[in-house]
Amino acid sequence: MGWTNWREIADKYNWHDDLFDSEEPACYELAIAGPRGGDLRIVYIGETANEKARIKTYARSGSHLSRTIDWHLNRGWHLFYRGQKMRSKKAAAAMQNRMLARYVYDWNVLMDRDQ
Repeated sequence: MGWTNWREIADKYNWHDDLFDSEEPACYELAIAGPRGGDLRIVYIGETANEKARIKTYARSGSHLSRTIDWHLNRGWHLFYRGQKMRSKKAAAAMQNRMLARYVYDWNVLMDRDQ
């Protein structure tokens, strides 16, 4: 199982939440970029038991990243997503933790600092 291709999920005016087809556990990354995907910057990693439901929450105010996402969208950035299906939520969490140990994700650092 590998990463999906990057998909645009939001811009300043629209959320494209009809692109998600998996309701399985997954590890996922969020990135910000220009309108055509230029200068893509990976900023967050997460894990979930239900990929489709979790990514849709970023379009609603219930997300812990809503203010950060809105700030970037209002400044012309677009939000992108990619995921990797996992056998279980536990496996997704393990992958997330391995990636956090290896890479710096700006929004994960921001969230850790705010808690």
